[in-house]
Amino acid sequence: MTIHTPRILAPAGDKNCFLAAIAAGADAIYCGLKIFSARMEAQNFSIEELSSLTKLAKSKNIQVYIAFNSIIKESEQEKVFKILCKLCKFVDFDALIVQDFSLLDLAEKAGFKKEFHLSTLANCTFQSGLTTAKQLGFKRVVLPREFTIDEIKKMARQTPEDIDLEVFIHGALCYSISGRCYWSSWFGGKSSLRGRCVQPCRRMYDQKGQKKRHFSCMDFSADVLVKILKTIPQITTWKIEGRKKSPHYVYYTVKAYKLLRDDPTKKKEALRYLDYAMGREFTHYNLLSQRRMNPLDHASETGSGLFAGRIKNPASPYFVTREDLFPSDLLRIGFEDEPSHTIQRVTRAVPKKGKFYLDKHSKFKVKKGTSVYIIDRRGQDLATVIKALDIELSDREETIIRPVENKFKVAPPRKLGKSKNKPREITLSRGKIRQQSIPSTMGIWISTQGYSAPSSGKNWLWLDPVLFPDEEKICSDYITKAIKKGAKNFVLNAVWQLS
Repeated sequence: MTIHTPRILAPAGDKNCFLAAIAAGADAIYCGLKIFSARMEAQNFSIEELSSLTKLAKSKNIQVYIAFNSIIKESEQEKVFKILCKLCKFVDFDALIVQDFSLLDLAEKAGFKKEFHLSTLANCTFQSGLTTAKQLGFKRVVLPREFTIDEIKKMARQTPEDIDLEVFIHGALCYSISGRCYWSSWFGGKSSLRGRCVQPCRRMYDQKGQKKRHFSCMDFSADVLVKILKTIPQITTWKIEGRKKSPHYVYYTVKAYKLLRDDPTKKKEALRYLDYAMGREFTHYNLLSQRRMNPLDHASETGSGLFAGRIKNPASPYFVTREDLFPSDLLRIGFEDEPSHTIQRVTRAVPKKGKFYLDKHSKFKVKKGTSVYIIDRRGQDLATVIKALDIELSDREETIIRPVENKFKVAPPRKLGKSKNKPREITLSRGKIRQQSIPSTMGIWISTQGYSAPSSGKNWLWLDPVLFPDEEKICSDYITKAIKKGAKNFVLNAVWQLS
């Protein structure tokens, strides 16, 4: 069995997180701009900041990837092109992470000559899609975190030459499927594919009188199972999710996975680091095919942070801490969607099992039993390292970002002639239907359950938005049979389905 050494890719949502990733020894860092990033809630970076930070990273032999992974509107193309021109001219980065294919052409026109990485939001979930990705010009595909080890191995076996794979090893889970969640769009008009997810899955819902966070997932953690990933040569990169997380989280997750990669005998120390990272409770989720885990645990609360205790005596609220508290620790009392939710900074050390009293001047009335979490910790050791790197950063000569000439103009769409086809409504069926009951104009959702193909060439056949590796052949066989029976009309829900 050949063991490979993948690079560890760390998230950075602000300058201190970027410096924490460097301090922890990350091999690569991914970050986004203040616009056109799939994590718009993170602080993110200006071109000026990235110019300085990437120089510092390069001096430490660390790669930097820019996440430009938002869906782009046609009206935004000229603005996008101008930003890409500045990025290419003033920032020394190694790869562009995208989900919108228009960026391939725009970036090349802007002078980009390095690697394109296909974002997990593009949802490349079956083997033929990898060949299409290579043909489009991608050098790496980020696989969905919903995959099992067996599905990852199946994709790896079909990976073309000159392309490699990146897999998630730690971080938040989507209640839906990567790149295919529209809940936020329907809930408040803010698209997750545009980086504006309002996280409706984290909210409280009432089901038969039970008010709970019924859809809030635990965090994914591959932890000790990364040893299996090391045996797959096509996987060159392990990705840690968390561009909205703190420097503390970035530092300790990177440290943990470096230990698990380089010295598995220090497994206990690595797992302690993951506990220090202060995420939600962990799950291996789907990683082990034979032992899949439900990421929804209704018996526990899935708030991020390290659980520290529950409020007692609302008249003079305090809690008995389950963890040592240190000066500058940041506490979250309650959850963000609760009216009594508040944030408080720890000003003095409190030992484990000691009492911590809340700020008496707080305008919020806290209920008895409210959960308290440590959501950030600014340990002196980490603060010292970050400060030293910040000084090193400030000593570097500042790059002056000048305006760039924008010659790119979006061509207006050509006028369409009169169409011979009139708009019409089509009923779309997703259930199993009898062959003789299918009207010629009915839309049919292609299923992987082996339903017989329709005999009419007038039917519209809808492909599922997500096809997993084991479903590719079933779907392909269905389409082949349908075409032989005269099918001509197909609705594709992913570009990979062209393959």
